[in-house]
Parts: sequence; C-alpha cells; structure tokens
Amino acid sequence: MHDTALAAGTIFFERYGTAPGITIVEVGARDVGVGALRQAAPSTAARYIGLDLEAGPNVDLVLDDPHRFPLADGAADLVVSSSCMEHDALFWLTFLEMARITRPGGHIYVNAPSNGAVHRYPLDCWRFYPDSGRALQTWSERQGLPVLLLEAMLLPRRRDIWNDCVMVFRREPGPERALPQSPLADAFPDATNVLLHGAAAPRNPQAYTEDMAIIRDLARRLRQLMAQQQQ
Repeated sequence: MHDTALAAGTIFFERYGTAPGITIVEVGARDVGVGALRQAAPSTAARYIGLDLEAGPNVDLVLDDPHRFPLADGAADLVVSSSCMEHDALFWLTFLEMARITRPGGHIYVNAPSNGAVHRYPLDCWRFYPDSGRALQTWSERQGLPVLLLEAMLLPRRRDIWNDCVMVFRREPGPERALPQSPLADAFPDATNVLLHGAAAPRNPQAYTEDMAIIRDLARRLRQLMAQQQQ
C-alpha cells in the first residue's frame, strides 16, 4: 500500500472508527505484497472482514460475484476500499453493495487514484475526481440506497507516484451532525478540490492535475533559462 493511501486510511479510522466493537468490511482486501489497510484499523474493532475475488493474505471471504456480497443488509459499521475501484469494470454496482451492507449512520470510505500509471489487476479502467463522490451519492440515492457525501479531496503525492481521490460517505438516514469535529480533510492542508458537506464552495480548487502543474512549472523554468542564455 503506497504511503498516501496508508496515511489517509489511518486518519479515516481515527476520525470515523472510534466507537468500540465495530464491524469493518474491506472491499478489495487482498494484500499484493505492499501492505494492507487492515494494519491501520482500530484495535477496538470487533470484526474485520476482508473481501476479494481471489484468496490470499488479508482475505476472509472470496466473492463468486464482485457485485454481490454474502453479507446482510446493514452488517457493517464501516465499509472501506482502497486502491481497488480503478480496477472494477462496474464500480458503481460495487458501490451499491457497499451502501447496502453499511448500517444507517455508518460510513463508507473510498480511496482511488485520480492520476498515475496503468496498473492492471487484471484491468485498470478508471480514475476519479472529488465530484465522483457527488455522482455516486446521486446514483445510490436513485437506487434506493441513499448515502451522503461528507468529504472528498485529491491528495498530493509524497514518495510514490499516486494522487489519491479520497471520498467519505455516510449511510442515510444518519445522525444530524454530519462531520466529525476534525474532518479527515483537516489532516491534509495541501489537499486540493476539497468538498466538505455544508461548505458553499470547494476548498483549494485547482484545475490542473499535479502532473500538469509539474510540467507547467518545468516549462516556465525552461523558458526562463533560455531567456537568460540569450541575454
């Protein structure tokens, strides 16, 4: 698991997973040799269930159908998925199952790349922006499984190549207070295009992806160097 994915998952659990005895379900849980989100889960959780299409480390249930989970409605307090949705050809169907198994007032966490190299496991289909969270909220509500997008953002890369799109939803109906006292976004002051429930406008809006911004800045420096050489 790359550095920003682990950092965001850890802080999500700290902000939204504080109640003792909770059940956590992870979608796309198999550890492919780079670590797993389970290592960041709160020690007070009663159950952690890892779902995947293949058996392997961190997998508790192997799915016959990626879009049907063998779990009851409202079975989980938290449903999480990290670095998985980009590989899911029909991720919107998977998201409906995530909403179905989340209890009212529980939370759904999705971390998926907005940028980065092609990496097939066995497919690489999608990239996500924060407005993807708004689209998933609308889709889920229209399918009779309402969720509320609480926060969404793009994270800058650290030591790895990825720019994570992080989205947090609450399964409706939920408590009146929508966000924790300190939202996940507050832990990433350099995050861009941050959507917070109840905010009138995005925080730190940026039109360019980080790759585009890097290329733009390098091109500007190159022009300055060429101008200096011509003087």
